[in-house]
Amino acid sequence: MDDHKADLSEAYYIGQSVRSNILDVSSETSRITLSLKQSSCTSTDASFIQEYFILEEKIAKLQLLDSKEPKSNWSEGFTIGSVVEGKVQEVKDSGVVVGFEKYNDVFGFITHYQLGGTNVETGSIIQAVVLDIANAEHLVDLSLKQEFNNKLKESSNSQTHKKKRKREASDGLEEHQTVNAIVEIVKENYLVLSIPKYNYAIGYASISDYNTQKFPQRQYLNGQSVNATVMALPSPTTAGRLLMLLNSLSESAETSSSKRAKKKSSYKVGSVVQAEITEIKPLELRLKFGIGFHGRVHITEVNDELLEEPFNNFRIGQTVTARIVAKTNYSNSNKKSYQWDLSLKPTMLIGSCEIGEKIMTEDLDFSTGQCVTGYVYKVDGEWVWLTISRNVRAQLFILDSACEPSELQEFQKRFHLGNAVSGYVLSVNKEKKLLRLVLHPLFPISGKIVDHEVSKMEDPHNNILNENVTAHIREGSVVGGRIIKELPGVGGLTVQIGPHMYGRVHYSELSDSWVTNPLSGYHEGQFVKCKVLELIRSVRGTYHIDLSLRSSLVGMLGPDCKGSHDDTHAHTKRVEKIEDLNPNMMVQGYVKNITPKGCFIFLSRKIDAKILVSNLSDGYVQDLEKEFPVGKLVIGRVSSVEPLSKRVEVTLKSLGATSATQSGSNNLDSLHVGDIISGRVKRVERYGLFITIDNTNVVGLCHVSELSEDKVENIETKYRTGERVTAKVLKVDKDRHRISLGMKDVYIMENNDLQTSSEQDPDEDIIENGITDGSLSAMFPGSSSFCTQNMDVEYENAEPQFLAQAESRASVPPLEVTLDDIEQFNGDNIVSQDQEHPDVDTVNEKKKQLTKKKAKEEREREIRAAEERLLEKDIPRTDEEYEKLVRSSPNSSYVWIKYMEFVLSTANVEKARSIAERALRTINFREENEKLNIWVAYFNLENKYGSPPEEAVMKVFQRAVQYNDPKKVHLALLGVYERTEQHRLADELFDKMIKKFKKSCKVWLRRVQMLLTQQRDGIQDVVSQAEKVLPKHKHIKFISQTAILEFKCGNPERGRSMFENILRNNPKRTDLWSVYLDQEIRLGDGDLIHALFERATSLSLPAKKMKFLFNKYLQYEKSHGDEEKIEYVKQKAMDYVNSVA
Repeated sequence: MDDHKADLSEAYYIGQSVRSNILDVSSETSRITLSLKQSSCTSTDASFIQEYFILEEKIAKLQLLDSKEPKSNWSEGFTIGSVVEGKVQEVKDSGVVVGFEKYNDVFGFITHYQLGGTNVETGSIIQAVVLDIANAEHLVDLSLKQEFNNKLKESSNSQTHKKKRKREASDGLEEHQTVNAIVEIVKENYLVLSIPKYNYAIGYASISDYNTQKFPQRQYLNGQSVNATVMALPSPTTAGRLLMLLNSLSESAETSSSKRAKKKSSYKVGSVVQAEITEIKPLELRLKFGIGFHGRVHITEVNDELLEEPFNNFRIGQTVTARIVAKTNYSNSNKKSYQWDLSLKPTMLIGSCEIGEKIMTEDLDFSTGQCVTGYVYKVDGEWVWLTISRNVRAQLFILDSACEPSELQEFQKRFHLGNAVSGYVLSVNKEKKLLRLVLHPLFPISGKIVDHEVSKMEDPHNNILNENVTAHIREGSVVGGRIIKELPGVGGLTVQIGPHMYGRVHYSELSDSWVTNPLSGYHEGQFVKCKVLELIRSVRGTYHIDLSLRSSLVGMLGPDCKGSHDDTHAHTKRVEKIEDLNPNMMVQGYVKNITPKGCFIFLSRKIDAKILVSNLSDGYVQDLEKEFPVGKLVIGRVSSVEPLSKRVEVTLKSLGATSATQSGSNNLDSLHVGDIISGRVKRVERYGLFITIDNTNVVGLCHVSELSEDKVENIETKYRTGERVTAKVLKVDKDRHRISLGMKDVYIMENNDLQTSSEQDPDEDIIENGITDGSLSAMFPGSSSFCTQNMDVEYENAEPQFLAQAESRASVPPLEVTLDDIEQFNGDNIVSQDQEHPDVDTVNEKKKQLTKKKAKEEREREIRAAEERLLEKDIPRTDEEYEKLVRSSPNSSYVWIKYMEFVLSTANVEKARSIAERALRTINFREENEKLNIWVAYFNLENKYGSPPEEAVMKVFQRAVQYNDPKKVHLALLGVYERTEQHRLADELFDKMIKKFKKSCKVWLRRVQMLLTQQRDGIQDVVSQAEKVLPKHKHIKFISQTAILEFKCGNPERGRSMFENILRNNPKRTDLWSVYLDQEIRLGDGDLIHALFERATSLSLPAKKMKFLFNKYLQYEKSHGDEEKIEYVKQKAMDYVNSVA
């Protein structure tokens, strides 16, 4: 034996025929030494299987002699390879039973493999090919496979034709010829084979040999390919069969280890097996098949379509046909075999079995918004866990499962083990093969949200919408939430609306009506239904969500519903825009905080109002804090409004007590065009002076062009707050409560009767009450763009203008190094990629906001320039002069940095360090940007004079991240390294930033920008890496802004490819189309631009979006095209309108 450890009694039996090899003949002992090793005694002919079939025929004849029934020659009616007709009697799990009209005691059997994908029904008549005949059992094995039935037209009932078929089948085959064959049927002792190369001739080969009859036999599968040698052609001595010998029998006998190895590998992925159900679990069927093989059928592998209870039609002990789809990498409990994954899906069972040895893997081919169905396998306190397929899981967060508080309260009762749940893909984690689902669609038909996007409103914050919020949360969305914290005072509530997403409910958004204590009725842990109002940006650059719990809002899903509620709930309306306020308008609000001069109240989450002490009551207020505590509800009237600076003053006095004053101060009828007035400068802006007119409560604006006949270079240095001036009324706008003034000498000289009340000094409170700004919107239509959104700095002392402005405004360059690189890649500078352009009005509004921002930046640059010019005129020469300067402006980083530069000019590095430390201790903690300027100056100082510089910079850096926004500090240090061309340190710092801020789109974009600027390779690698770690909702923003960078300073072709990829998945995103078009227009390739416009205007989008695209197309043709092209665009737009109508 080849295996010396085997037990002889288990390998052989008495009377067994064996083949032996003579090893030695001893004449002395009269002994012959033999070997029974299979490796040396393999059969060389077909005698073993031939004897088996002869023995089978003899047994059949003996059975026929013993039978009392008349002799029947039924086997003559069936010939190997012939076509017979029969009737389907029964369809079983293991196959189909066929009966024959002429032979009642003979049955045919067709296995599932031999059905070849054909569906048969009980009682149907079929024609099948005979593969094998078992005389003793009166059984005929048949086949309906296409390769055999293609010979139907060659078949005939005559015996001559049958003989001709047999000759054709074996024609060309020769004895001892080795061929490739396919296993058609696996019998107990032999295989039925087909030879495709020779017209699918049918042959027979023994599984065992003389010496291996009791050995564990190799397992064969239907459809398996084997090599065999033709040993005998069909003849009467072979019972008309083609006899073959498997080449595997000539191999050495298997050892125990080789047996185990072959046993494990006898099945492969793609094999179809007959398996028996041993256990039914909630999420899987347990099966056994073959010899000691075990597997499972996952709940998602039962049907092609996921059903509610897919296991209802199965029972323990039932035999099923399954296909092996995967082999797991772990053994079962007895450590003797592998676990297999099988599938019962009809689509998996149909078709060829030869899938290959490669394990079938599931591609995580899911897209955001796709609807998927899975089965619940676990429910915990916060999540429902689903199985989508064998390897893909999904999770559903409690707050994403519903928006009604009652449903959220019953969260765990709504989901049970094995339940089928459908949801929409929110994000995909390819590494963990994990999906996050929400139950509501991501693309509602509502006008508020269209294809992942929110319709724009007239809100300047809309340009940051969806930067840090997942795709299912949009302005106007109604979501479920859970109260996490009740903020002190009038802070409102913090509400959780996602796993790591929190929103804030303003104090005025807790209740529909103005009530005394709106927080009553709310507690921590309570589930609430809330509406997303907008996104706001914190000082650290993170995004927070403004929510509302007002019942009149949570049921409104879009702006279309708003009108119906305005009339019914007029008392619940909140003032969202300062333009909605008018003098003498009744308002309500809650006290926000108390100051010695009065108190501030908020009229809504956006608008605060000031109440002076003199306007708090008709009588005397003895204890301000006691009578007006924080959170108190007050009712009053608007006394004045400053729309440009967004300042509102309210009075709580009764109308009778203030009517006399109001008639004298706020009545514009007393002012006429041409009047010469006197007053005080209330505020100095880059575009003009705000002047409080004496004896009134009115503030007028003198535009910079009306200050003098000569051009005024530096208005900030020429005029100061509080300075008395004389001016002429140029225009009175009573509707808007605005006055335009002029201060040119020619205006004053025109009126010889002018009497200037130069000694008059109005009461300070009256000056402060002047809230109504003048406007040049009529005379200078573009002047409003110069206004900043928050003009809230007043200078009421004689301090030099540049120092006062520097203290609260300036972002100053540290040590001759600008801080612009800290914010040089602000997403706002590039069109927000997650915002759409629903109409032209919204686009214009965004342009106005961008213009205002640019104007503000320009204004701050001019302030810095003014500071520098004034310092140059009177530069401090000594330490004492600088000390005096920093005492007068302790919060100005510009002054501190100039002091450090002065000290460094004397080569006193240690003193420069001490000044930096003093500045960090002195500057108010609220002035975060000023402190950051000092830290960056400190970085530059140590980078140049540190010993060694790298370690010195890192020590300062580690301190800086403890006191400032870590991301801003990292970006600032990165800018220092880039400016000094320390690329190695910049790369090392970036690697740290990727780990610390891997979900920051800004960091990844900074890396892309650095590579493009330095003309280095690796852009694609960075993009691929970023897409893996960035949240799904940031992908569009990142890819689109990277594409813009490619257009501007990289490879435009790569930029086009990126835009095309995101537009392929988001074809309805008009904001992406607009940005893409802008980049192509900048490059100026006319053919590409026209092709892109044609694609965009051929989309099927809502009318407002199409209007925007056509307008953009038309504006382009007006600028770059001719009349013919302009008319073409107009006609195409008209065709679209007609098609919609």
